[in-house]
Amino acid sequence: MSGLVNRSPHEATLIARAARGEAEAFSALVREHSTLVYRIALRMLGANEAPDASQEVWLRVWRSIENFKGESAFTTWLSKIAVNTCLSSREKEARRRDRELPEEFPHLAAPTGGENDPESAALDDERRKEIGEALLEIRAEHRAAVVLRHLEGLSYEEIAGILDVPRGTAKGWASRGRAALLVALAARKEEGRSV
Repeated sequence: MSGLVNRSPHEATLIARAARGEAEAFSALVREHSTLVYRIALRMLGANEAPDASQEVWLRVWRSIENFKGESAFTTWLSKIAVNTCLSSREKEARRRDRELPEEFPHLAAPTGGENDPESAALDDERRKEIGEALLEIRAEHRAAVVLRHLEGLSYEEIAGILDVPRGTAKGWASRGRAALLVALAARKEEGRSV
């Protein structure tokens, strides 16, 4: 591969300077891409955990930016770190909850189901909130694929690269996640948890 992919000369310069340890350049990258990181964290973890997860993402980026080789778009590399950070956060939280629950409590399987069109949901705050809450009920890898595909608009190839899975797996996870989200939304409506 040749040089940096899908990157403006300005961004390439910032990345190179940040990789040399220049905090000012790194701060500029954070300002330019913080919305992407926060959106991923918000959609994968919810509003309570998103700020902390976003900070953890940027700490990980700072520690590893010198390893960024430019073989993919910077946003793809950044999204991969964000998704992995969120998945790690969910796993830690699940382990913590498992330790807190008495053994007599049954562990319920994650609901299966799907997703409504997030583009039209963005027009309605209540619907957007409902989708965000329902996303938290589906399996983490399916949620990641749904967020990246349907909310961030990435291709299956980009999603596969971010999640380190074959393209077919990424496509399957997005499809199963979408179906799981639809079921979760339907269940919420039936239970009267949504407007």
